[in-house]
Amino acid sequence: MDIAGVAGLGAGGVQNSALEHARRDSEMAQFQGILESMIAERDNPLGTDRAQMRQAAEMFEAYFLQMMFRQMRSVNFNEDGLFSRSHAEQIFTEMLDETISDKAASQGGFGLADMLYAQMTRHLN
Repeated sequence: MDIAGVAGLGAGGVQNSALEHARRDSEMAQFQGILESMIAERDNPLGTDRAQMRQAAEMFEAYFLQMMFRQMRSVNFNEDGLFSRSHAEQIFTEMLDETISDKAASQGGFGLADMLYAQMTRHLN
């Protein structure tokens, strides 16, 4: 009986998952902080930093794309078949989706960040 695969899912897998959740929480906290500072400064549009607005819009689009990828990948038609996914492959796939989402949002993506940015800056000078 081979238990090497079971040992690989122990503390390391749990630790990686916990680190991933902590990183996502810190990104969402940063995004929320940017939006809260923009809301606080909305009465003073000259004090609003357009670069922060753009960054917040891109972060939102990246997060949206990441959630979309996660939902698309959650449908697994061959879960118990010949090509079942290991825990390591799941972690790699999540990291790949995150990287693709970040790159797509920073390089134009689907245009969601552009629309959000245009909406946020519409009332500025």
